[in-house]
Amino acid sequence: MPGEYSEEFDRLRKNRVEVSFFKYGPARKNFGEGRVDALKTAELCLEAFKRDHNTEHLVDAANYLMFRYMYPLPGELFKATDDRGSVGTVGTPVNMER
Repeated sequence: MPGEYSEEFDRLRKNRVEVSFFKYGPARKNFGEGRVDALKTAELCLEAFKRDHNTEHLVDAANYLMFRYMYPLPGELFKATDDRGSVGTVGTPVNMER
C-alpha cells in the first residue's frame, strides 16, 4: 500500500537513536532508570514543531514515545483496544463519510 507507511521516517528515527546513544548514553539507563522523562520531552518536540514546522521534531517525538513504550512507568501497559477504547480522530476519515 504505497503512501501508507514511511520507511524514510523509520530510517531517520533509527539514525537519531544511534547518534543519541553516543551523545547521551544508553536508552535503558536514561529512560529505564527515570533520568529522562520521555513523555514530557516528546511534548516539547511537538511544541517546537508547532512553532517552526520542522518535521525533524516529529521524528524526535516519535523516538521519545518509543522509549516510553520500551520503558513504561509502573502501572503502564500495552492493551489492544477496539473501537470502544479508541480515542477517535480529529476530523472525519474518508471511510467514515459513507
